[in-house]
Amino acid sequence: MDTIYPGAAAPPEGMSVNLDSPQDVLRTVNFVTQGLTLAFVSIFVALRSYAKLKVLGGSFGFEDYATLIAYLMMIGYCTCGIFLSVHGGGLNQWEVRKGELEPFLKSAYAVTIHYAPMALFCKLALLLLIARVFGSVYKKTIQGIYVFMGMLVAYYVAGLVIKIRICSPISAYWHSEYGKCLDQSAIITADSILSVISDLAILLLPTPLTWSLNMPNKKKLRVIGVLCAGGLATAFSIYRLGVIIAEGKSSNQTIVFVKVVLSGNAEAGIGIICACLPAVNALIIRRKQRYMYSATHTRNYGPSRANETAAGTRIYVKHDFHLESTPRVEKEVGDNAFELHSDDSQLVANAQADPKDSWSTKSA
Repeated sequence: MDTIYPGAAAPPEGMSVNLDSPQDVLRTVNFVTQGLTLAFVSIFVALRSYAKLKVLGGSFGFEDYATLIAYLMMIGYCTCGIFLSVHGGGLNQWEVRKGELEPFLKSAYAVTIHYAPMALFCKLALLLLIARVFGSVYKKTIQGIYVFMGMLVAYYVAGLVIKIRICSPISAYWHSEYGKCLDQSAIITADSILSVISDLAILLLPTPLTWSLNMPNKKKLRVIGVLCAGGLATAFSIYRLGVIIAEGKSSNQTIVFVKVVLSGNAEAGIGIICACLPAVNALIIRRKQRYMYSATHTRNYGPSRANETAAGTRIYVKHDFHLESTPRVEKEVGDNAFELHSDDSQLVANAQADPKDSWSTKSA
């Protein structure tokens, strides 16, 4: 068989093959994407952690751990994605040397194993954030969110087991002549369909919940923008589904699989960054408002009076989301959120600040 064609697959009829100088279809794109994904997501996760620990003064909650796990899985996913292109991913399969196909398929297997927990915890982080922000106001709706999260956990755990045992023995994944494998295209299609559904839920869910709150429309739109941003991954979920349906049976898997991996980068990267946005937004607003507060009070009262005023007053948020000034000894959500002088920022930041607060104890 080796004498029939030089590469890892038969080239299209009339196509010349050059193994020494193959056409770079997506190889460089994949390398760059993996590097940029790791860089940008790492920056946002670091800013989120700083904001939580140093600015908001809150302890870590379930959504924080979910974000961290998703980030760690993403590191593994991107690393495996890099190895894909080291071994021919992004080149046409007929221009990949036959000896590279086995390590390519091993890397592809590792990518599929990392994707399931990465996608799951990314979606859980976004849903847990929505549940925390609205938990004390829409308890029945939040119960529905928890049911949905339970369904996601059940599906992804079952899917992970199936992906681990997709071939019997597992080595048949890269040595197909030595065993049997399930239809990987069908499994990825099922993943893509569920991703589209869950991403749509994340995109649409905060809109009706926020719109019924007693807030100005402009501020409602800002809250919706922060909480719905993670649903932008829907576009990439739909793209991946289209790729699998159109090209899942293609023999040029070194191209098709890289397309699938790149869509996973976009989906998870957007999701993790959006899970970090509320805390990062609180960090930016606090810095801005602290500077403005300090400048204003220093000009009006002098340094000593400004410090006294800042130390003696806190701002807290009620569930009708109107801010009021109250003595420092009063109960507030998030001890260090007092610089956030806008109720839409408070709405999200307060939930980030103190994840151990009981939702049921907050008065409506």
